[in-house]
Amino acid sequence: MIKFGVSIYSISQKIMKQEITPEQGVRWLAEQGAEVIELVPFGIDLLQEPELIGRLAAESQSCGVPIANYSLNANFLHDSAGEYDAEVARVKKHINAVHTLGIPTMRIDCSSYRRDVNTNRIENFMAAVPVIVETYEELCAYAAERGITIVVENHGHLVNNSDRVRHILNSVKCANIGCQLDTGNFVCVDEKPETAVKNLISYAKTIHMKDFYIRANDPGDATQFDCSGSWFKSVNGAYLRGSIFGQGDLDVYGILKTVKDSVFSGNIFIEFEGLEDCYYGTKVSLDNLKRIYAGV
Repeated sequence: MIKFGVSIYSISQKIMKQEITPEQGVRWLAEQGAEVIELVPFGIDLLQEPELIGRLAAESQSCGVPIANYSLNANFLHDSAGEYDAEVARVKKHINAVHTLGIPTMRIDCSSYRRDVNTNRIENFMAAVPVIVETYEELCAYAAERGITIVVENHGHLVNNSDRVRHILNSVKCANIGCQLDTGNFVCVDEKPETAVKNLISYAKTIHMKDFYIRANDPGDATQFDCSGSWFKSVNGAYLRGSIFGQGDLDVYGILKTVKDSVFSGNIFIEFEGLEDCYYGTKVSLDNLKRIYAGV
């Protein structure tokens, strides 16, 4: 059964500024009506602070809202074997922490989202596929022993676009792999989200639900790609900025109807990254998600 939740990334500003603790963040999300919560290591370091694992588990149990997904930035595409081996070892440590928390799904990226936009051509993607596939197969085998499903997100630029993600998912020969479908990120590579969601929904295990403002001309305060909340540019030069879900320019009604009409039955997480106060933006986004989904 579908559950509606929130990625703690949505309020990570307050955690990173130490205005709240990660446990307080979990409780706040539960109090706003989140049915499930996603952990993201922004201001939350389970490796450096392993005692957080027990505290977060206890808070989740106290609130009655499970921590159901963990999203990790990672990069398999290093120049040296030493860097690559260190990255795989780091990811496995996170898998162990996720296992201890009892989280069933884990997003693991394979390419830095800050990668130079000019290097994200299809020929570079195809050249990177063998190492991406081989690494996911190793990590999936490791995760399978711990009862975890690995999910691949359309994130950044190189491993975005619904066909590229499908290609990876169809190439990895593991049963415990699927897609973390981010309904907004497709605009970063100028793909129409309504079409892309239809192309990937059958692979989806979890969903990030977000919205963007899109402008053809420079609105000012624009950077290339830094996730600071200001405007940034897509691969082909569209200007983008995160918005409250349901208030941006994406056809969220059409996207949610596609999800509702599909066989998807997992967790849908709001991922808010707009300029508004993150408490306000997250709460309105979650309320809009539930309201719009009920009406489509």
